[in-house]
Amino acid sequence: MTGTFHARIPYESLDPLTIGVMDDESNVRREELGLDFPERNLLAAIYPDEPPAVKNTTDEARRALANPVAGPSLAQLLEGGRSITVIIDNQFRPTPASKILPAVLDEIERAGTTKATVITGNGKVISMSQRDIEQKVGRDNLARMARLGIPLIQNDPLNYDVYTHLGVTSRGTPAWVHESVTSHDVVIAIGQAQANHWGYGGGGKLVMPGVCADITIEANHGNFVMSPQTHYGALAGPMRSDIDEIATMAGLTATLDVLLDTRGKVIEMNFGAHPVSHRRTIERFNEIYAFDSPVAESGPADIVVCGVFAPTDHLFFHTGWGCMSADYVVRDGGTIIYTSPSPGVRTETGFFPGLALMDLMKPYMPPSEAGYHRLLGDIHAREIQMWAGCIWAPIYEVMVRKHLTLVTLEENLAMAEDIGIDATTSLDAAFAAAMERHGPDAKVAILPFARYQLPRELVRLDAQPLRFPQEAPR
Repeated sequence: MTGTFHARIPYESLDPLTIGVMDDESNVRREELGLDFPERNLLAAIYPDEPPAVKNTTDEARRALANPVAGPSLAQLLEGGRSITVIIDNQFRPTPASKILPAVLDEIERAGTTKATVITGNGKVISMSQRDIEQKVGRDNLARMARLGIPLIQNDPLNYDVYTHLGVTSRGTPAWVHESVTSHDVVIAIGQAQANHWGYGGGGKLVMPGVCADITIEANHGNFVMSPQTHYGALAGPMRSDIDEIATMAGLTATLDVLLDTRGKVIEMNFGAHPVSHRRTIERFNEIYAFDSPVAESGPADIVVCGVFAPTDHLFFHTGWGCMSADYVVRDGGTIIYTSPSPGVRTETGFFPGLALMDLMKPYMPPSEAGYHRLLGDIHAREIQMWAGCIWAPIYEVMVRKHLTLVTLEENLAMAEDIGIDATTSLDAAFAAAMERHGPDAKVAILPFARYQLPRELVRLDAQPLRFPQEAPR
């Protein structure tokens, strides 16, 4: 006889602007799917042990700014009224900037700074609407900024008149960075630190792609997104290393790095010199969310079931990052069942359906090795823009080797069928089809928070030793 395992799979969707500003949990859509299957099929069910959230985000920001993990405090950086640029992340990130900025503005006002700017690190993402700005920055902060003469700027990557060319990185990326960053004495970035398929978010990523020109973003993404050294946990990978080099070239002074739990609550905040604070924060992230993979001892899963959780948003383009993490747990030929409601998002520029931007993979469908080779050619010929391809292209590569089934809302099924993505509204149906595909002895892994979770052996925080003599410094 064998028992039954009951898996709890988060199936949530919440506007990141809402989760960044709301303290009222009644506005949070907390849905969950259940899945029952024989315990004998269970390889692993990996649920993180999360610490409690901080009691007050603004107070925690004040503490972090006054007690840096490396380098001077913000007050020390601003001594003598030195000028400052503050970079915040965009409307698709749940970092609670509206609750953090009061602590930053206190220090700016206390120092008597007369030249200060706040800029949103939009990269190539659409600009924030006035409603977005009011939620992200906060009305009280906007009024205070107006009183202090602090403008709010949004990145405009095609307007080359506002960028400064800083040279070329060691990997060949031309660095064009917004003049509001290059013209100030102090530059700090405020953002969420987390693992992702580029390595890690936060820190210097607020500079690149956040406040860079189109040519810089496309060069970095086109050259490094598809590298096998660009993966979850790879701080030392080529893409993330290039990002941090550009941030250094741009004069990024310090970062305020925020850890959010799977409910969107702040659990830790660090401030300090670039890149030390960011590294310290992702080390803490890894302590919580990296896991000891069962693959080494028991072999890979045949089926992995993934959930999505509140600090994501309404598009599979963002919730689907965990496909690249789940890839390391399930065998080639296996099945990834990815649950994501993806209800879409309405903006002032129109409605974006839940599978928006994923339709860009349609010319390469169905997934195949030949299609992947054609995709690589188009990336390097700049036939596709990699600010969008940076997510669907890695998912496509996974789909070449593994079967992806998307569990989503009914309104997404027609678009999924048109693209060529296997989709259903039923987790039970998706799981039954996977068991039919792999047989009654199929090994099953559960990654409920796949977008955050990563196998510990993927972590690469330090550059590898030199492989060839010509790589040695001269």
